[in-house]
Amino acid sequence: MAGVRRARQAVAFVTGLLAIVVAYWLVMNFVQNPEISSLPYYTFRTLLRITITLGISIAWGVSFGILASTNKTASIIFVPFIDLLQSIPILGYFPAVILFFISLFKGSEIGIEFSAMLLLFTSMAWAIFFGVVGAIKGIPTNIIESARSFGLTGFKYARHVIIPAVVPALISGATLAWCDGWFFMIAAEYVVYLGKTYSVPGLGSYLAKAAYVYNDLNLSVILLVLITAIVLYLNFLIWHRLMERASTGTYKPALKIGLSGVGKLGTVGPRWSHLGDHIRMPKSLILASKWLKRYTRLEKAIALVLSLVAVFFIIYLIVGQIPSVEVFEQAFADPEFANLPVYTALTLGRLAVAYVISLGIALGMGVLAAEHKKFAAIFYPIYDIGQAVPILALFPIFFITFSRVFGGAFGLEITAIVILVLDMIWYMFLNVVSAVKNIPSEMKEVGHLFGFKGLKRITHLVVPAILPAIVTGSILSWGTGWNTIIFAEYMPYEMEQFGGQPLELPGLGSYLDETGYLPPPKGNPIRLFFLLSVIVAIVLLMEGLVWRRLLRKFEKYRVEV
Repeated sequence: MAGVRRARQAVAFVTGLLAIVVAYWLVMNFVQNPEISSLPYYTFRTLLRITITLGISIAWGVSFGILASTNKTASIIFVPFIDLLQSIPILGYFPAVILFFISLFKGSEIGIEFSAMLLLFTSMAWAIFFGVVGAIKGIPTNIIESARSFGLTGFKYARHVIIPAVVPALISGATLAWCDGWFFMIAAEYVVYLGKTYSVPGLGSYLAKAAYVYNDLNLSVILLVLITAIVLYLNFLIWHRLMERASTGTYKPALKIGLSGVGKLGTVGPRWSHLGDHIRMPKSLILASKWLKRYTRLEKAIALVLSLVAVFFIIYLIVGQIPSVEVFEQAFADPEFANLPVYTALTLGRLAVAYVISLGIALGMGVLAAEHKKFAAIFYPIYDIGQAVPILALFPIFFITFSRVFGGAFGLEITAIVILVLDMIWYMFLNVVSAVKNIPSEMKEVGHLFGFKGLKRITHLVVPAILPAIVTGSILSWGTGWNTIIFAEYMPYEMEQFGGQPLELPGLGSYLDETGYLPPPKGNPIRLFFLLSVIVAIVLLMEGLVWRRLLRKFEKYRVEV
């Protein structure tokens, strides 16, 4: 069987590679565009950029993760600080990164390259770091005691205990990081700052130019299909196989005890074989309550102090001096600053509309996929392909399409909602599928005895049983939605059909982008960090006032067996 499986994998590998090569040949010979001959080079640059950044992220995540897990002082300093950093939407502070590197390297390509790689690094490193920390802290006590009894210390302890525990988590975290890199690809490779376009060679920048410079919808779609094919092929070739092998090296308990106290003897099956277990997590996944409940007051204070020091240090590097009172007053003298409450409400409104749409679709798809094999055969491939498509890469394609039909402003509004829905829906879909599959057969039999069918069965049996999963999926969806809305509310590319002016939707995301990318007085680094703090505060308040309360309220519906 193993030989047959390896033969099938080899055939799939060769077939996939040939299909991609043929697709590139067809595109380069039949698509008319001044830069089409550079397509292989752009592909190489993007793959090289993501791969190098992933390597740096792995090296950093493993080294600092092991340090934070084995040293108490390092744990107090690093873990809460990094946890707080990852709750900030990455695209929120990207303007400050661009400003810093453009100023440092005088607008040269290497400055843009460094800023792109730093954006990719911050999207990749957190998953690896916390995966390593969680794996080491999750080493069973009996394993640690056995190692001590055998006298394993130093390098031997690391080799025989820490590394076997870290490798599965490292592969899982690297998989999430790889997907995150493709998610932010187009935002990292093509930037408009102070009215000037900065880009680095790559598939993301070429896709952006196809849409915004050449206004070529066909080329944009072709590039998106090629990107999706590459991601699917590499996921199959590398990550899926690594994740399958990683599951064999984890520590598995021989006895599982549920809340009822009934033990079930046996080993835990490979978790990677189940749908959704290798889903990439959103960039601001660990939200407020996890941060607030996990750490002591000392750890929270250290994290906040380090954050403030980092902010003032970055402002000092950008401004060139310690900000005075007058500098702070000028930062908030912008007349548009008075509209901040309205902008916040508009952005939250877009997120809410997209959330409601996503929730409705996810509930329908999830229930059908979990209970009907025919629908599962349709939805699961859609999920696999959907997760392989970098969501932000869809933005220029949808914008060109909708703007031709509805005009610039309304087309941008529709594009923002559609992109939000496509980004938010998968987290709720997977949580719904998992929860519906885990509804005990006893509950289903009781529902059958009471004659629950159709809509009544959904409202009286399914929905109450999966409410905690819906709330969990909602937290994930809102977390990733903030990055998307920051990107989608502001379209700085001066396209001729819209009068050569940037397009924007009134909202917190577009105001943040203007503050970060436009020249003074509209652009201001101090106001940029203030707006970032507003977003973080909203995330914290929503998690504390909405999601945590809902979780407590719906906890009584949680199914325990």
